[in-house]
Amino acid sequence: MNTNSYVAYLVISTLLVIVDAVIITISGRRYLNDRDHPGLSVAASWLTTTLFSLIVLGLVALISTIEVPVDGDLQKIVTKLGIVLLLLAVAHAVTMTVLARYRGEERQEHLADELAEQNRRRAGKPEVTPSIERDEPYSAV
Repeated sequence: MNTNSYVAYLVISTLLVIVDAVIITISGRRYLNDRDHPGLSVAASWLTTTLFSLIVLGLVALISTIEVPVDGDLQKIVTKLGIVLLLLAVAHAVTMTVLARYRGEERQEHLADELAEQNRRRAGKPEVTPSIERDEPYSAV
């Protein structure tokens, strides 16, 4: 592969990674949106996107050094870009799984906090269960 083809491959691959990283950042913020702690969703989205970008750009660099068994520079670029797109899809899926897991943990923590708050409010007020026979609260008599 000549220098122009090599540079074209690197530019196109890098642009693909940047576009996908922007999509993940924007979608991740909305997906993780926590009304109580908006800064956490932004931070988690940025951290995840940064990790995604570093891994995929590293793979792009490694793929650039692999010799593919096809004739012609155009075919080599297309083949390498195909490999990059497949790896980009896998990395995107893994990133979305990480974001979903993070969102699930955040929701569990939020639910636990809500339940704890409800229990604190009810702590001073005893609850009375209804009488089975009379369908009314039990009496102290």
